[in-house]
Amino acid sequence: MLNRIMSIITILVLSIPTWSFQGTQNSAFYVDFASFASDSTDLVKLEVYYQIYTSKLLHIRKNGKYVANYSVNAVIKKGRKQITASETEGFLYKETFEKASNPEDFLINSFKFFLKPGKYKIEITLNDSNAGTSLPLKTNLVLPDYKSKIPMFSSIEFAREISEAGEPNVFDKSPWKVIPSCSRIYGDSNNELKYYYEYYSDKQVGDTTYFIFEVLDNKNNYVVSDTVCSKITKLNGFVGKLSLEKLKPGYYNLVIKDQSSKKGKTVSTSGNFKIALSGLAMVEYDIDIAIDQLRYIANSKEMDKLRNTGKDKIIQLWNEFWKSRDPSPGTQENELRDEYYRRIAYSNKYYSLPGKDGWKTDMGRIHIIYGEPDDIERHPFDIDVRPYEIWYYYKPRQRFLFIDEKGYGEYTLQYPYDGDISKQIDFRKGKP
Repeated sequence: MLNRIMSIITILVLSIPTWSFQGTQNSAFYVDFASFASDSTDLVKLEVYYQIYTSKLLHIRKNGKYVANYSVNAVIKKGRKQITASETEGFLYKETFEKASNPEDFLINSFKFFLKPGKYKIEITLNDSNAGTSLPLKTNLVLPDYKSKIPMFSSIEFAREISEAGEPNVFDKSPWKVIPSCSRIYGDSNNELKYYYEYYSDKQVGDTTYFIFEVLDNKNNYVVSDTVCSKITKLNGFVGKLSLEKLKPGYYNLVIKDQSSKKGKTVSTSGNFKIALSGLAMVEYDIDIAIDQLRYIANSKEMDKLRNTGKDKIIQLWNEFWKSRDPSPGTQENELRDEYYRRIAYSNKYYSLPGKDGWKTDMGRIHIIYGEPDDIERHPFDIDVRPYEIWYYYKPRQRFLFIDEKGYGEYTLQYPYDGDISKQIDFRKGKP
């Protein structure tokens, strides 16, 4: 049963779009972007970043190797009119099937466009030529006029790695090489937020300015605030980093301000990022609830081991539990864990009852294990029949019947509890 649950959740995680920030993403394909002033007087430089987990591409054996054939194309529109487009394509060659299916392997690349300030629509599509499939991701963006006024900040480019620039490459931000974090997901193995931004002003080289860095949670509460004195150089770019160890899982907004501008005016730039559900935060929040919530994915032996582990080792054991179930080990993300807790949050929102959290209800349990149904048949007011719902799942082919036995809104799951259609009895025909 455990393996079945894990395989079902994994399939669903790898086939549905997830949350998005400035850009957009799917668990196999992440897209983000940032804009900067350009050398041209009236154009803005738009950088579009994308990350592909190559194990999600179909590799075909050819001449003793496993080959994937892919392309990524970007189309930018203003209204309905296409303004510009670009495409990259390539082949990936792997010596063995194990290397072709390595979940840690990914590639990151980018497009650069020079556009006039204004509102645009952008669509980035990953095409898998071997599989004959396409995955389009769409979003809207606004490019500011960086030459209209100063001082002014660029976008924030969230980074997975910042180092000294070496050989010229697409990620050069002299004197640094900035590898973008296309997902903007941090936490667990990556507890340091790194970022790059540019600041345009009329200050002279050697002048000082005071940058204020603030992190706000999703309720706009300040959780981090710091002020840094920086010297202006002949280059516009700045890099920074911020420890995330004390922040709980969730969505945050990084705000960078300059309060040393003329007439006391404050200019700023901001960007969202996510801290994934980490073992440390969950365990420190409420260890008993945290362990109990694993009931749909952990076996009894694993649950007992967690319950009987001392506080000094519980974090290590917790991380090992989720690491063993990570569909893409070695990456920043643990899609299975994040999807599991997303479903718990959804169940709490929609299936909670007085005195009972949604994840503990029958509907919540099925939602957590199987995800969103492909179809729901609702019957709240049928004559001479108690309110009921039927949830249909096409893959796997299963059906679940819930009946509001007492009429108080608590729908309980009816036999067969595993959703096996071959065992189903049509209760609407008067049979139990």
